[in-house]
Amino acid sequence: MKEHYFSSLKNVDIHSGAFVFKDVFEVFNYLKYKGWNIGWYAAPNFEVMQLDESRVVAAPVPFTPLFRGQNAYFDPCLPSLYRREWTTIGELERLVQLEDFKQILSRNPEIQDQIKTGLTVNYMGLAQHYGIETNIIDLTNSFGVAAFFATSYYDALADCYYPVMECVKMGVIYFEPMGLFSTEFHKNNPVWPIGMEALSRPGEQRGYGAYLREGSDFNWICPSRFFFWQNANASIRCFNLFNGGAALFPYDPMAEKVRCMRKYRIYGRDSLTKVINENRDKFMWTLEEAERGLVENGCTLLETTPFHYTESELSYITNRYHRTYPGSFPDSSVE
Repeated sequence: MKEHYFSSLKNVDIHSGAFVFKDVFEVFNYLKYKGWNIGWYAAPNFEVMQLDESRVVAAPVPFTPLFRGQNAYFDPCLPSLYRREWTTIGELERLVQLEDFKQILSRNPEIQDQIKTGLTVNYMGLAQHYGIETNIIDLTNSFGVAAFFATSYYDALADCYYPVMECVKMGVIYFEPMGLFSTEFHKNNPVWPIGMEALSRPGEQRGYGAYLREGSDFNWICPSRFFFWQNANASIRCFNLFNGGAALFPYDPMAEKVRCMRKYRIYGRDSLTKVINENRDKFMWTLEEAERGLVENGCTLLETTPFHYTESELSYITNRYHRTYPGSFPDSSVE
């Protein structure tokens, strides 16, 4: 009966939204029926690969297919950077946030170890996972991860996810069968790996990212998508499969640092100096004018960001890394 049900569907009906699956698990069953050898979720696994002449990365495997889950369909579907108009001072603050993020991350012993071994760190992609606005649309190689985000919603006040309980609302799963090797993506909007062992959250979420040019709509780039009815039972089931989201959002000191940095808008003057020096064409200000503009806009500038890793956090990260990868960098490499 299930086979007859699925075989009666037309692809054009499915991708256009004319047909809506009864819940997200039926989307999973349909893809399995169509021959895709996909699981719901597996422990993160990474493979070192060379993206181009200058970039070697630890990419989540498998490389195909890739998914994106949303609890509603948005038209257009844009990355966070393009969802609002930016003032010049707002754009400056965003770039300072990115620079502070890099500076905080530079002391992470796992990041230091990866750089020493020649791996490229995708700072922009990692920052996206911690709420800093970028031109990246998040993707994952795990259907289960996509399903979690498609059947839950984020409560910014509580800083946590809850299952979607509505039953008259549609969610959507985007499906890119060629994944990392999609010619459509790479033509104008390249896809690069994000997930890394060093930061556990993007690693657990098996992260990839599509880098969209301004004016691009993800709905045009990835037309294969499956609509489904939100269902409280299915949402709770997805929620519980990931332990209420805890499996995808394990303890990560970086998350709290970025949250505090953005909430209290405290930044390093050294990061501002670097941003101004590297963007002379974009910001026609002196350093003093830029600092005054940020302060007048409600920011606080210190000599450097106060949100560095503590010694106990560095010890925690090092011990966890040694347990996971025995024989990795020695303790003495941690400054």
